[in-house]
Amino acid sequence: MNLQNLFIIKNFLYIVEHLTIVLTESALELLPDELKKTSKSYNNDHIFLDKSYHSHLMKNLDNIDKRGRPDIVHMSSLSITSTPLYLDNQIKYYIHTISNHVIELNFGVRLPKSYHRFIGLFEKLFNNYLNNEESDPLINIYESSFSELMNDIDSDHVVGLSRQGTSLSSNYLSDKIINSPRPTLLIGGFSHGTFSKNVLDCVDDLISLGNSNLESHTTCSRIIYEIEKHNPDFS
Repeated sequence: MNLQNLFIIKNFLYIVEHLTIVLTESALELLPDELKKTSKSYNNDHIFLDKSYHSHLMKNLDNIDKRGRPDIVHMSSLSITSTPLYLDNQIKYYIHTISNHVIELNFGVRLPKSYHRFIGLFEKLFNNYLNNEESDPLINIYESSFSELMNDIDSDHVVGLSRQGTSLSSNYLSDKIINSPRPTLLIGGFSHGTFSKNVLDCVDDLISLGNSNLESHTTCSRIIYEIEKHNPDFS
């Protein structure tokens, strides 16, 4: 880093240690025990609950709007991990699932762009975890409630993105984020609904990006782009 960048007030690196992004209450989970006996696909390739294969079995499940959408996790993860800010080790990325598992990526870890390879990697991670086998040293998986995760992250400012929040532009929100040394951004990893009370209790600011109902991966891209504009290396 050159001296000029060190003394630019709006330089992302000068203000922020790093940005933490948590894809929150993500619709990624193993097929529930009560569905395994009735799912013909369980013994084949589909160990994750997925509406594409299991929609007929999900009618009586609780919290159905936050379940069975691993594709959202895939698309959102690629939107984060393919950005210059992430590749420059300035984003720490966690996936928190609806089943209270946490998938923690080391800085700069790249994920498969192919959906099937992505699912294959995560199936292997979960299988290794369940069988107490050695897993990928760059991707850690463990059980944790959301509040426990946030205690571990130890953020000084937590921003949750939700249609229920105060309406702000992505540009104004990025200004708020870069003025915190350890900011954390919560983006829902589900298709409909809002954060649970357990999540909202950990939020300092609940923000809505205008009046549009943006999908998770679009939200990820817009926010990261606005933050990158504050960094001379990426603007």
